[in-house]
Amino acid sequence: MQALLSALGVIFGKLMFFIYNTIGFHNYVISLILFTIVYKLILLPLSIKQMRNTQKMQEFQPELQRLQERYKNDKEKLNEMTMKFYQEKGYNPTSGCLPLLIQFPIIIALFYVIRMPMTYMLELPAKAVGEMVIASVEKGELSKDTLKNKNYDAIKDNPIDVYMAYNSSDAYFEIRLIESYKKHPEIIDNNPTLTEDKKELLKNFDLKMFNIFNLGVQPSLNPSIIKEDPGTYVPALILLIIAVVVSYFTSLLMMPNARQKKDPKDKKAKDPSGCAGKSMLYMGPIMTLWIGTIAPSGLAFYWIINSVLSYVQHVLMNTKFKKDKEGSEVAKVGSKGSKDG
Repeated sequence: MQALLSALGVIFGKLMFFIYNTIGFHNYVISLILFTIVYKLILLPLSIKQMRNTQKMQEFQPELQRLQERYKNDKEKLNEMTMKFYQEKGYNPTSGCLPLLIQFPIIIALFYVIRMPMTYMLELPAKAVGEMVIASVEKGELSKDTLKNKNYDAIKDNPIDVYMAYNSSDAYFEIRLIESYKKHPEIIDNNPTLTEDKKELLKNFDLKMFNIFNLGVQPSLNPSIIKEDPGTYVPALILLIIAVVVSYFTSLLMMPNARQKKDPKDKKAKDPSGCAGKSMLYMGPIMTLWIGTIAPSGLAFYWIINSVLSYVQHVLMNTKFKKDKEGSEVAKVGSKGSKDG
């Protein structure tokens, strides 16, 4: 699984860098927005299928409610008849979960790209990154104590070993390295392995948005950590809160109408909308909060953009499906009228 996620990270990194170098105008934030748009376009066929399944489920509501009423005292029989009904209709109630399941490995792979931009996006040699780590340690920007199972002094003459040691000990060492060479440009200028093009690329590479939100910072809910550096951690926390709120409300707005029309007095009635219902409403915000506290802020920003795009996509597809349905009904009426005539 680790190898698969890493391979996805390499692919996403290449795509991000291509966008960054072309239509992204060498701006990390714009590149992340455009990457999210490309991702949504790739998954568009699945999104269309999910929405069609949701519409089918809404059409099935009257019959499903009759079954629930008829077998309300026999849960086993209700499940049996419900599954039989789905089979007759050729419908899979779990099919709406697929886009949610696909999102998870994509999020983890994107997490790789955001926390290790030098490796996955900029594709710098491990030796060059290791040399920058050594220079940063000498400047006092990175700590030797970060290493868990390695003695820094024993490996400091081998940049690749240093790179591997920090990679296994500190998930965010590349983010810290960016902050380090921003303070000390000579870390890049004096690097013997980097080409002039790569040096220029690194100097222009910036993870900040509006010079306030550092998308490389990991948000924290710990008041003491926030108090130590509010200028860094307060914006990160704000971004995470926005991501959770946007995720919840876009999911709420995209809920099937059938769920909204359900009789509020019928507390025992099941939510028949599958993954388009409760799980979609709560899973997104929960995942956003959970992953958002263990990942750089760039992932929270991605989730904001993804949620907004999902809602826009939902509105556009809903409008189109509604027009198609109205056109189909008009055609049926016209066909029936011509037959009667």
